Amino acid sequence: MSIDKKLPFFCMAGYTTESGKQEEQSRCTAEGWSPEPRCFRKCTKPDLTNGYVSDVKFLYKIKENMRYGCASGYKTTGGKDEEVVQCLSDGWSSQPTCRKEHETCLAPELHNGNYSTTQKIFKVKDKVQYECAAGYYTAGGQQTEEAQCHTYGWSLTPKCTKLKCSSLRLIENGYFHPIKQTYEEGDVVQFFCNENYYLSGPDLIQCYNFGWYPESPVCEEEKEKVACEDPPFVENGAANPHSEIYHSGDKVTYRCDRGYHIRGSNEITCNRGKWTVPPECVEPCTVNMDYMNRNNIEMKWAYEGKVLHGDLIDFVCKQGYELPPSTLLSGLSVQCSRGEVKYPLCVRKESKGTCTSPPLIKNGVIISSAGGIFENGSSVEYRCFDQHFLQGPREAYCVEGVWTTPPLCLEPCTLSFVEMERNNLLLKWNFDNRPYIFHGEYIEFLCGRDTYVADSSSFMDSELRVQCDRGQLKYPRCIPRDR
Repeated sequence: MSIDKKLPFFCMAGYTTESGKQEEQSRCTAEGWSPEPRCFRKCTKPDLTNGYVSDVKFLYKIKENMRYGCASGYKTTGGKDEEVVQCLSDGWSSQPTCRKEHETCLAPELHNGNYSTTQKIFKVKDKVQYECAAGYYTAGGQQTEEAQCHTYGWSLTPKCTKLKCSSLRLIENGYFHPIKQTYEEGDVVQFFCNENYYLSGPDLIQCYNFGWYPESPVCEEEKEKVACEDPPFVENGAANPHSEIYHSGDKVTYRCDRGYHIRGSNEITCNRGKWTVPPECVEPCTVNMDYMNRNNIEMKWAYEGKVLHGDLIDFVCKQGYELPPSTLLSGLSVQCSRGEVKYPLCVRKESKGTCTSPPLIKNGVIISSAGGIFENGSSVEYRCFDQHFLQGPREAYCVEGVWTTPPLCLEPCTLSFVEMERNNLLLKWNFDNRPYIFHGEYIEFLCGRDTYVADSSSFMDSELRVQCDRGQLKYPRCIPRDR
């Protein structure tokens, strides 16, 4: 394809572009495709033993965060009651795990170093010192270090490795930050070029135990001014354009619509035909009194104005109510997520109200015990059949002898080639020829040869996009052109 031509690309179910969208455009430039057409696998909600995930969603987009917590007697990977992990291109930033709290720690075998004692087993809160041989460094990058035993293991697992990286030479027509005599493993250095020069190579390199990776870039002179297109669109926000043409170094600022909060830098920069990453405009949360009354909760603190995206909201149970027995106290703190609040539920204290068998659902099953008598505050978990979409909370609770509303399992759609032929339709993408299309997913058609869309008010001519809704696809109709 020629320079400046655009190529649309679409990610299959379970994958998204780097910006989290299902469909995006890539432009052909002198340096190649921008952005590079890539689809990243979404991260799946982990099946967490001895823990819980606060969200009800099943799939997470690239760079999206997930908060999880552990039951009493267990700790997260980082040794906490709750932890936040991020979805990266190769999976979660750290695998969500709930590990049993330990009463002792075993000192690992130490290569290229020595402990200050011959003791091998340590109790919680005990400390041990160790020293590394010349040219080797402790887990914290020192010559000697003290490690402490915690319920989840060592504060820093004792080890001696070659962790230092050599100093970096200055690059011609550019600079880098930070500048050190020696660097430790994990240190990241960013490179910049002077005006009228551009980076050829990565702008970030990192110190590993084997040295720097990748190799340092160089600054090359700009032979021509490469302009950027119009600033990227930001939903619920707007750019403040000041020019019709943008060259390297030009900046544009963004502002969010009234009531929305800016997330990320409000300024982007044109860099050789590409804009840096724009911010997001995320919706704040407004606490709903009806939901609070329905769930028997109150605000713990008085909040002035609206709660911003990402902020925690603390609730308390109303007098005479408490959290269900299976719920941790941390469940009363919830996070504002793009204008939505997942309200905790409190039940009446010392109530004798019990429930009989929980309600059955269509296209799904109860995966925990479904028979017998259930105490007030107990819960059961539902799971949908394969290919079905779970809508609503995954769990139902017994509250004063009545079960809360169970979720729905929404059917997928199946493609009918009979209906397509009847309506003169063709598939736009070959990968849409699949057994199932999940509820909420889109499928795109094209009008057949010498036909056009009958309802032009709803669809563009020759390009039609419809959504699977509870097992139903509303097929558009293309009719023959007058000859």
